[in-house]
Amino acid sequence: MSSATEKKYDATDVDGSEGDADASVIDLLRRFHYGEPAAAANTTLPAGAVLPALLNAYRDASAIRYQYPLYLIPPNGTATSALARPAGEYLSESLQELAPDADDARMLKDNLPWIERYLRQALDGSDPVDALELLSKAATAMQKQLDLDAGNREKLDANLARLKDTMAAGGQFLGYGPHVSLHLMLHAIRHRHNRSREQLRQQIDKHIHGLQSLLDVEKAKSADANEPGSVQTSVGSGSRHFDAGALSGMLENRAHGSVEMPAARRLRIERALKELQAWQDYPVLVRFIGQLDAPCFSKLPELALIDSDDPCTTAAEVFARDAADFARLFAALRIAALDIEGNYNPAIHDSWFASFDWQAFSSEEMQLVTRVVALVSADYLAGDGLPSFSHLLGSRLPVHVLSWVRAYDNPAAKSGEGPFDSYRFELANFGIGHRQVVVAQASAARHEDLLSGFLAALDSDRASLHLINRGTQTKTKKPLLDAWFVASAALESRAHPFILVNPDRGDHAAQRISFGGNPQADSDWPVEKLEYRNAAGEVTEMNLAFTFADYALLMPALHEHFRMVPTGFESSDLVAVDQYLNLDDEVVDRAVPFIWAIDDQDVLVRLVVSRALVFACRDRLNYWHSLQELAGIQNFYVEEAIDRIVEEQRAALEAEREQLVKEHEEQLENVRSEAAGEAMGQLVDVLMGADLSGLTAGGSPLATMPAAAPAQTEAPPSEAAAEAAPEVEEDAEEELSFDEPWLDTAMCTTCDDCMGVNKMMFAYNDDKQAIIKDAKAGPFADLVAAAEICPAKCIHPGKPLDPNEPGLDELIARAAPFN
Repeated sequence: MSSATEKKYDATDVDGSEGDADASVIDLLRRFHYGEPAAAANTTLPAGAVLPALLNAYRDASAIRYQYPLYLIPPNGTATSALARPAGEYLSESLQELAPDADDARMLKDNLPWIERYLRQALDGSDPVDALELLSKAATAMQKQLDLDAGNREKLDANLARLKDTMAAGGQFLGYGPHVSLHLMLHAIRHRHNRSREQLRQQIDKHIHGLQSLLDVEKAKSADANEPGSVQTSVGSGSRHFDAGALSGMLENRAHGSVEMPAARRLRIERALKELQAWQDYPVLVRFIGQLDAPCFSKLPELALIDSDDPCTTAAEVFARDAADFARLFAALRIAALDIEGNYNPAIHDSWFASFDWQAFSSEEMQLVTRVVALVSADYLAGDGLPSFSHLLGSRLPVHVLSWVRAYDNPAAKSGEGPFDSYRFELANFGIGHRQVVVAQASAARHEDLLSGFLAALDSDRASLHLINRGTQTKTKKPLLDAWFVASAALESRAHPFILVNPDRGDHAAQRISFGGNPQADSDWPVEKLEYRNAAGEVTEMNLAFTFADYALLMPALHEHFRMVPTGFESSDLVAVDQYLNLDDEVVDRAVPFIWAIDDQDVLVRLVVSRALVFACRDRLNYWHSLQELAGIQNFYVEEAIDRIVEEQRAALEAEREQLVKEHEEQLENVRSEAAGEAMGQLVDVLMGADLSGLTAGGSPLATMPAAAPAQTEAPPSEAAAEAAPEVEEDAEEELSFDEPWLDTAMCTTCDDCMGVNKMMFAYNDDKQAIIKDAKAGPFADLVAAAEICPAKCIHPGKPLDPNEPGLDELIARAAPFN
């Protein structure tokens, strides 16, 4: 819905002054929210032409390009080819392949959007039509519209002819309408059965020939084989060139075959041959069970319509009947294959074929059985039809159940109940609960999602459930939005989220579930930007969440759950629905939830939402969260496991850090002890008058001894020691100083925090661990700040290098815990 930001709206109540809220107004709106009838009577219903703010840009669908109409690609015998493409996309890509240069077919390229609009208008709610025929009509209309001269008309005709040549015979255009899902399912079935039925016919013919050959060989062993009639029959059409009687006389003295076929085998072969020869290639590929008011389907040879008041029960019976017919055929084919190869063993195979039924079908055989689809309303499935529905899903019969769902309603609501009077019965959840069922909940607005569900079911040997929202509003005389946009809104608002569960992919939810058809699947609600013009005439924008309450506004029957906020009225108690749902209990009672809407004058307004509708929003959000968890998004157990692992890693790192610190402190203590011992040794040497010249070899400075002096002026030994000792102690203290900054590189976790403070002061070594590159590259404050944010606590600021740096007293106090 991002294109909603392309239009800017006038709104005088968005940035108005705060002022003192009128207590009586907010109190009245709050009482409406809580369901007080008097408050509902004294507040204003939304105008009939009001739309959710993010959908206002789509009032005129004629100027907007979307996925429909579709180009239905005719079956070509391959399972990997695309089944359908948006017509505009298909025509554009085909033309680009024909005329890759920018100036090639320029006129036709520029007018492809016009052709697409023509196709959409011509196909509005209709059934599929021949693509070549409709494209020719569109081309004629476009040429008339352009009023071209003879030269340009000739060029355009040539390019149009080339474009039509790219379209295979049998291709169709399909517009968006109430039966688009059935047309796409039928189209998918045609693709899947295109080659399989032809291959079946070839296999039957092959085995008929093989069995007939076995019987012919056996017949040749009999005494009647040399009769003129038999000879003539065996020679076939060439018998006119021979004297069958003379040839028979020549053969009558020859020995006949000595080993005849056992009678049981011959009878088995004859029965299998008869079954194969009796098989008829019925054109029916699918049977729709239920009530369908669409005359076009009754004219299709590949489709049979069976009326039923209990479609699930009838569908099971119809499948059982069809499967029994195919069981006799498949048994005959298997018997033929075994007998032709001489591998039939009565001890093994007789009992096997005696009980052969659909449960013994291979996957390839099951794909050949006529498809059975039960067309059932969601209300019936969740009500009186629930027992037969559940029994069918658990029966293992590969029957498909297709139901159209009103996303705003509760299919389990009893007569007299409103759609929000109880928690919604989620049919998808009910299907998932049967575990071994292919469940596809999709929007008809997304043909890829529809087809992915249909193909997953058709390629499986399981029962399937298809829950489809069409966006059509049969009780609304003139909807404000095209049905495609309403169906898209149901998907975006979490009213009818996409989910595909395919048990054939594995036993784990992560393998079974597809969730990618949902917009912003990681979020509670999709969020889009809305541009508008404030009271000062300035263009500004705000982020809006598209919630279930926004979707409900599209349904005129639900307008009673909304009331207008007076123009210019402001109150801090007015809270957007998405934010209201996250409020704490102590403040939620004062808040009044609302949504943004736009009327037919492009004025931005606020609509307060009833508590019943807020409950419905919370219910849909709860179901959305459960689907997210199934799909592995924001899964509580996954997040809990991640937190546990992170905590375990943190504890392990902390223990390792503490061990390293302990070892480091021990090393420092050893160094201190060794240095102190060495200093004391030097001090003793001084006191004892030892020769310290040996220190020169170690690079240490030599102590300077005073020159000889007269005895009366020579200082006593104790004074000399007193003068020398402080100098040695001062040197030792300098060697042991820890006032300079240092970094325990081994403890670094490469968190980049210190780099964010001063990249000139800190750097990484070859092991990607931090070191102090230049302590003078910044103030002491940077060292302290880096030490404070270091998660490993491995930065030790020491003491300031610049005694004139401002605020040192505070900085030294902050640095103390890290030194």
